[in-house]
Amino acid sequence: MPTLVEQMIPRRKLMLLLLENLVFTLVMLVGTSAPPFSTRSFFLFEPSRDLLLGVLTCVTIAIICQASLSYNDLYDWRTAQNRAELGNRLVHSCGYSLVMLAVLVLVAPGLFYFPGLEDVSGETWKLILLLGIAFALVYALRHGFHWFFYKWRFGERIVIVGASEEALKLGRLIQSRPMAGYELMGFVEEPGQPPLDRQNGDAPAIGRLDDLRGLCSEEGISRVVVALRERRGRLPVGQLLECRTDGVTVEEREAMYERLTGKLAVESMRPSYLIYGRGFTKDPLTMAMKRVIDIVTAGLGLLLSLPLCLLTALAVKCTSRGPVFFTQERTGQDGVPFKLVKFRTMNADAEKHSGPVWAQKNDSRITPIGKLLRLSRIDEIPQFVNILKGDMSFVGPRPERPVFVDQLTEEIPFYPLRHTVKPGLTGWAQVQHSYGASVDDAREKLRYDLYYIKNMTPLFDLTIILKTVAVILRGKGAR
Repeated sequence: MPTLVEQMIPRRKLMLLLLENLVFTLVMLVGTSAPPFSTRSFFLFEPSRDLLLGVLTCVTIAIICQASLSYNDLYDWRTAQNRAELGNRLVHSCGYSLVMLAVLVLVAPGLFYFPGLEDVSGETWKLILLLGIAFALVYALRHGFHWFFYKWRFGERIVIVGASEEALKLGRLIQSRPMAGYELMGFVEEPGQPPLDRQNGDAPAIGRLDDLRGLCSEEGISRVVVALRERRGRLPVGQLLECRTDGVTVEEREAMYERLTGKLAVESMRPSYLIYGRGFTKDPLTMAMKRVIDIVTAGLGLLLSLPLCLLTALAVKCTSRGPVFFTQERTGQDGVPFKLVKFRTMNADAEKHSGPVWAQKNDSRITPIGKLLRLSRIDEIPQFVNILKGDMSFVGPRPERPVFVDQLTEEIPFYPLRHTVKPGLTGWAQVQHSYGASVDDAREKLRYDLYYIKNMTPLFDLTIILKTVAVILRGKGAR
């Protein structure tokens, strides 16, 4: 699914990932296979089993280094574009990589094999020096990479057709995400409609709607995005058809918005986009694989976390009055209610006087041990039981309480669609957005939930699980 892949790893980001992996791999491979670091004769380009094992080792180290870069948000353009912040975070990433590699070399030196080094554990300083060189090269690569692409405007050229406020917002969104690889050339505004209320930095109006085909040819435009104020009777079918037959991609505003943000624009989305568009396909094989993964993951999770669960239960019981576990009715797939299980993190009578309310930041109802359990997500472990029972999946929209579901269904369009799949222990909304504690938060999270349901695949689930681990390690999103 190109839309999902482009959102998860935009083209420029994918290119940067591959280049940086190549830098780390080559520095480690050449550095450990040639003087002055090589301790024995080794021909780098001589095909052999030793060379294959060496390459695999260096690629593994490169992946560990890139995981450190990702942990420090250095594949987020909003962070990486700050030059001062770039150097600071690269230093932190290098430190994290060194710690992880040092531990692995000391604990299991057999995992690493360098044909040019006889004793890896005794020559760790060479690996440290090589990693420092690699990170310095990555710093230089970053500057060169960004200079090349933004100096020469190397990207897929786009024009937006329309004079709506949504068209203007989409234009700003494209300009704010240069790593996506799109270059906005301008707007083709609708005849008879007032011009867009532009601000400084917005793309200009270019060309006329009746000469859209010629404009695409002259400017080298390869994608036309339709964002008209009103389509009924105004859609320029002839001009768009001419562009399409010339090989230009024509798509709706919603498709571009979805690709750039990883969410659906529910507030301005037409039902026809959901009805006729791609996605929302529940392939039986995909659903079967998802269920098998749920059972295996939940079973292993319960088994491995059993000692931690016993300690947690003891801590909850000794620090506050009330039961160890907390059960609450939540809305599941197709609106069927079920009992969700968690370790209790609030006072036993938390809603006795207030009734059902969303948890707030620094909520006074949370117990001291409950704050730690929420921050570390340990309180969620008992939900593995819900997964095994089939009430939940490991990945999906987080289940909401029926009283809030009724309220949100009335206020937010398309809200019931999130109940077309099983709710999850974690989800796309949880790793992309902060804790939801209002109608506005619920609306924003619905955008992500619908995107997940539309593009649900095992690979997407794996991506969300890995992002969840990073979110937990950073202590983000808990209340």
